[in-house]
Amino acid sequence: MPAVSHAAVERATWLICVVATLFAGFLLWRFQIAVEHRSLIAALALLLAPAGIYIVYGSWRPEPVLRNIGGALLAVIWSGAAAGIISLIGLRYKAPLIDTQLAELDRVVGLNVASFVEWSAAHPFWPQLFSTAYDSSFVILCALVIFLSVSHRFDKLWQLALVFAITIVTSTAVSVVWPAKGAFTYFDYSTDILNRLPTGSGLYHLPKFNYFRDDPAPVLSFASLQGVVTFPSFHCCLALMTIFATRGIRWLFPASLVWNLLVIISTIPIGGHYVIDLLAGALVWLAATIIAVRLTATKTASWPTVENMSPVRRVSV
Repeated sequence: MPAVSHAAVERATWLICVVATLFAGFLLWRFQIAVEHRSLIAALALLLAPAGIYIVYGSWRPEPVLRNIGGALLAVIWSGAAAGIISLIGLRYKAPLIDTQLAELDRVVGLNVASFVEWSAAHPFWPQLFSTAYDSSFVILCALVIFLSVSHRFDKLWQLALVFAITIVTSTAVSVVWPAKGAFTYFDYSTDILNRLPTGSGLYHLPKFNYFRDDPAPVLSFASLQGVVTFPSFHCCLALMTIFATRGIRWLFPASLVWNLLVIISTIPIGGHYVIDLLAGALVWLAATIIAVRLTATKTASWPTVENMSPVRRVSV
């Protein structure tokens, strides 16, 4: 049986999902957090859809495109949900906030976040563009999963899934130990500046942050699961992994590069990040990408997939 180059990457992706779930479960047990049952049932139902596609079209009715779409979406939803729990429940540890240190690191490298936010507020066109770019990241990720599957770029697809899982779980785990409220809270921008930016810019995460950090008996709802990570920036990771996944695709890469550079810039005036958050996010992405690329080169003949059970015609796009 011929080996498949993304077999080891696929296996590693599921391992990350399982480990993240165990850690999330431990946090729920450790802090005795109540879970809203209806939202939990809805979340499990959401997971069942791609899981069913992955199993049915991977084993019973082999169809590589559908199998890989289902598997990659399952990995994204699963790891994302586990990371969201880690991010929120991890706040119960009430580790010391590191905003002062992050702001000082920005100053040391000579980058002034406050000045850029003030400039953005003074130029209405840019905040709206940044907001659109910032909010589009996950939609673009899902569209890219489908595109890579349909075009039979399965190696790129599973690299993307693994890098997503590693970076989102790592970012949220780091935030448990080193939490921060964000640059908007630290610099305490004036109402005039905030009113010139899209609603919620830099502060949208604070209600969740304060609720899970300070409420005596918070309840976890999967209907409003939300990451509250400042350091490192997962949005930066997401932009970089999207750019990397489109490399070599002549018509798509330039558009992906330009748009995701806007996403990275938007993390400051819209996401409320410090610049050092972006540098840390880039390092997390780089480490995850190196792992994924090296695993892709590992041929694993004993790991059966649809691609090594039947010939697949590669489509050029």
